[in-house]
Amino acid sequence: MKSYLRYLSVAVLGLMAVALGVNWFVDPYGLHRPYGATDWKPHAAAQGALVKPYQVLRQSPRTLILGNSRAEVGFDPEDGAWPQQLKPVYNLALPGTGVRVERRLFEHAIYNRQVKSVLLGVDFMDFLMSADAVIPEPDWARRLLVAANGKPNGTRWLHMLQDGAVTLASLDALIHSFDTIRQKGKSGVAQLTPAGFNPMHDYEVIAQDEGYYNLFRQRDVENLRAYQLRPKNLYLKGTASSPAFDDLSRILRGARDHGIQVQVVIYPYHAHLLEIFRLTGFWELFEDWKRGLVQRVTLEGRGHAVLWDFSGYHAYAREAIPLPSDRKTQVKWYWEAGHFKKELGSEILKRLAGKGDPSFGVVLTPENIEQQLELIRQDGDRFRSVPSAALAELTATVK
Repeated sequence: MKSYLRYLSVAVLGLMAVALGVNWFVDPYGLHRPYGATDWKPHAAAQGALVKPYQVLRQSPRTLILGNSRAEVGFDPEDGAWPQQLKPVYNLALPGTGVRVERRLFEHAIYNRQVKSVLLGVDFMDFLMSADAVIPEPDWARRLLVAANGKPNGTRWLHMLQDGAVTLASLDALIHSFDTIRQKGKSGVAQLTPAGFNPMHDYEVIAQDEGYYNLFRQRDVENLRAYQLRPKNLYLKGTASSPAFDDLSRILRGARDHGIQVQVVIYPYHAHLLEIFRLTGFWELFEDWKRGLVQRVTLEGRGHAVLWDFSGYHAYAREAIPLPSDRKTQVKWYWEAGHFKKELGSEILKRLAGKGDPSFGVVLTPENIEQQLELIRQDGDRFRSVPSAALAELTATVK
C-alpha cells in the first residue's frame, strides 16, 4: 500500500511538473511571455482583467488607452496615426466595465511609471445609475499596485501567487495551453495582442457567415432591451454628482498632478444606437451627460484635459447596413451599432493628432456645448427625414 501511494505521489508530482512546463512555455494567457513564446493567445481575449494589469507594467507605455470594450476593439496601439512621442501605447481598456475600473487601472498604471498621455473613452451607459447607486470594488483589483484607498497595496503579493498558480499549475491552464497549440494559425479566433488590443478576428468570421445585417440586428435588439431597463438618472439623489462622475474627476486630477495629458473621447456611436437613445427616451439625458462631462473636464482638467465629441449623425455614423439577404457587403467603419472598427478608431486618432477629417469630431467647451447639441439635433432630424427600412424596423421593435 505504501509503495502504491509513493508511486502515485511521484506520478502526481510528475504531471504537475509537466503542466508547469507546458503552461509556462505556451503561456496561454500571455501573462509570463517566456522567450520564444508565441503571441497567438486565443484564450487571453476573455482574460483581460487577469492579463492586462501585468502586461501594462511590463510594457511601460508612454500612452494609455482606457475605456470599455468599445475602446479595446476600436483603438489599436500599433496604429500609424499615433505620434512617435506618444509611443509605446498600451490598450488597458476592459470590456463590460465602467469608470470605476478605469480609474483603478489608471492609478495602477501610473504608479512609479512614466505615463505621459491618456486616451479615455467615455460611454453614456456607464454613467446611468439609480439615485442611490454604490459601485463595488472588483475582486480582481487585489492584483493592482494601488489599493482602493489610494495607498500602496501591501497584500498584492498574495494575489500574484494565486495568479501564478492559476496560470501555471491549474488544469484549466493546461487545457488552454493544448488548445492554444491546436488553434495556432487558424482564422476567426479571438485574440489579445501584447499591446492589449482585440482585433475581433472572431467577428470577421461571424460577419462573413451571417452578414452584417444580422450583427447589427442582434445588437440593436440587445441595446433596446438594455436601455429600456436602465434607470433614467445620472446623479445621486439630491446631488449633482455620482460615483461615475467622481471617478472621472479623480482620473483628471491624478493626471493633472502627474503632468499627464488626457484626451477624453465620446465614442462615435452608429446612428442606430443614437436612435435607440431617442426611441427609449434617453436623448435629453444623453445631452445632459455631455454637459456634465464638459463641466468636469473644464473644472478638473485645467489645461491637461480635452473633451472630444465623436458622437452625432456624421457620415461615418450614417453608414448603410446591408439588406438581410446580403451577406457579402462589408461594413467599413462598424462591427455593429455600438462597436466601431479600428479603421474608424484610426480616423479618431488622426483628429486627436491635429490631422484627419475636419468634419469628424469637435472639442466641447462651456462656450460651444449648446451650439453643438443643437447641430446634432438638426442632423438627427435630417437623418430621419429620409425614408429608411432599418429605421422603421428599429421603431417597430420598440413598439
